[in-house]
Amino acid sequence: MRNQIIGFGVAFVIAAAVPAPAQDAKATEILAAARKAIGDNKLDALKALSVQASIQRNMANMQMQTESEILLEFPDRYLKSDVSSGPMTMTMSTGFNGDTAILPAGASAMPGGGMMIRMGSGGGAMPDPHAAAEKPTPEQQEQMNRAVVRNARHDISRLMLGWQATAHPSLKAQYTYAGEAESPDGKAYVIDVKDDDGFAARLFIDQNSKLPLMLTYKGRVGRMVTSTTRPGGSAPAADVKAAAASPAQPPPLVDFSLFFEDWREVDGINFPHVIRRASEGATNEEWKINKVKVNPKLDAKKFAVETR
Repeated sequence: MRNQIIGFGVAFVIAAAVPAPAQDAKATEILAAARKAIGDNKLDALKALSVQASIQRNMANMQMQTESEILLEFPDRYLKSDVSSGPMTMTMSTGFNGDTAILPAGASAMPGGGMMIRMGSGGGAMPDPHAAAEKPTPEQQEQMNRAVVRNARHDISRLMLGWQATAHPSLKAQYTYAGEAESPDGKAYVIDVKDDDGFAARLFIDQNSKLPLMLTYKGRVGRMVTSTTRPGGSAPAADVKAAAASPAQPPPLVDFSLFFEDWREVDGINFPHVIRRASEGATNEEWKINKVKVNPKLDAKKFAVETR
């Protein structure tokens, strides 16, 4: 079903989606059946989760291998730690602790919820081309923090919808029944998920197994900008000037699909052990889940927020 449902899903959105009241009875019934299939009472008792995965990413003409760990402690802690190798090697942790963003070392929040990470190749940090500019006010910094937290909540909610048939509790999501999707492999229920802060996704749930199959949403393709530094860590003045003069334009929105496959039971809870992400018709990310721990004891220091 994973290949055929992409094209059908697009046609379905145009031809058959019907508005329904928020939190309608049909959506509630379908999601309850999905959660029962995933873990029933075990899922209701879930307070913490850790997931370790190996991720293969295709970024433009580069391939990167990432070892990732996701830690969730409900209701308000989330951390994703990545160690990536390939053309570049880097380690970064992102997430939130309550209403405060967890940012990678050397990163700063940007307007709109993005992050700037300065990296150089000469053993030193790349000079910040905006260092001479006026620093953001506390109010502006708080706005940027809220945007980063919102984006992190959206990211984990997309995974949680496939893992647990529910968004992160901080979203206060609304679920509406949108109809059925059909492919040669079978039929799926379609649930629209939205909140009042810009989150929007469409969840496909298999009618036979009651397990999530796919999630579709619109998002921005990540960009990576590199800079070559001179020995000693300094960057060519022309490079810094050009970077300072270029406005940070967000990349355009594109269609994404997340596929949840290879379900296996872990401590009474079913969990997908292969996750694929596709955009613009091509798979650009594949996760292989190596280990899942249900209700582990998590170290609070893992969620420590750096003072900036």
